[in-house]
Amino acid sequence: MALTETAIKRMAPPDRERLVGDDRGLYLRCYPSGRRTWLFRTRVGGSWKTRNLGDYPAVSLAEARVKASHLSGKNLPESVTFGALLDEWYMKRIAPRYKATKNILVYVGKGKTWAGNDRLSALTAARLVGLLSEYAEASPVAANRCLSNWRLALDYAVERGYLERNPLERTTNRAVGGEETSRDRVLTDDEIRALWADTHAHSPLLRFLLLTGLRISEAQHARHADIDGDVLHIPDNKSRRPHWVYVTDLAREQLGGSKTYLFEQRSNTAVQARLKRNETGWTPHDLRRTFATRVAGLGIAPHVVEKLLNHTLGGVLATYNRHGYEAERIEATKLWTDEIKRITGADK
Repeated sequence: MALTETAIKRMAPPDRERLVGDDRGLYLRCYPSGRRTWLFRTRVGGSWKTRNLGDYPAVSLAEARVKASHLSGKNLPESVTFGALLDEWYMKRIAPRYKATKNILVYVGKGKTWAGNDRLSALTAARLVGLLSEYAEASPVAANRCLSNWRLALDYAVERGYLERNPLERTTNRAVGGEETSRDRVLTDDEIRALWADTHAHSPLLRFLLLTGLRISEAQHARHADIDGDVLHIPDNKSRRPHWVYVTDLAREQLGGSKTYLFEQRSNTAVQARLKRNETGWTPHDLRRTFATRVAGLGIAPHVVEKLLNHTLGGVLATYNRHGYEAERIEATKLWTDEIKRITGADK
């Protein structure tokens, strides 16, 4: 397994001298005294030849890899391009871990289009921030997301030894799309009543989001086959953790769609455009925030609300509390449905 700066710093001195391998013939010799020395080893004529490349940390991991690459003639880090890095980062760090990666692929694609042939060793913050600033003129929020993803990819480059430092490590949103203000929009009772009175084709989907707290993409990809009794399983979700929601009678009334999917409206863009035309002032994700806020207002415990949203519990709870709170989640969903019925007059 390839070394990282973090792993090296955490290494305790061994009881006796040992070699820790990286790649390209690079090894770190660790001594009981705490001294660590870089070695390049290669087999010549059936025997090992060793060359000392200097002590760590005077010679960093990145510098040692460059020296080893020169000696081996393989995969010189300074020849790695930004485009190649983005592809490698995506395949090794993103694709294996996350299911919903469409947006990340957009930012990878933009990096490859705009600076894909730039050598990493020649990349500067000025070059990258300039590209992102142009992007921000039309899409400031998307430019900020692009910055975040490029920064992560360049952090990966530092870990791999392709770079000594990340050129974007000190670049913030202020230099690109500007600082963002977290939304705190929660629908009022009047707005909930208006949503229930709306007869537009998108309205059942939006009402279902408010009743269940699902993300719009999760509801749009939900299938009739995912319903088991009163439970809707959500296999296609952002966190890739198993998730389900309880389907009350009012939630079931919103279902329709095709033979396969619960809802025919499977384009988030179309839903957003419709809300903008109607000047509602809220977005589909505001329905999820409304769900969480209003359910908590009914006296539901915070950890149950987090489970309803399929969030990871924080702190000690994340480590030791593996309870699913199934009964509590069902009861909370029923209480919230009763509250919506009260607000809309459906309980009369």
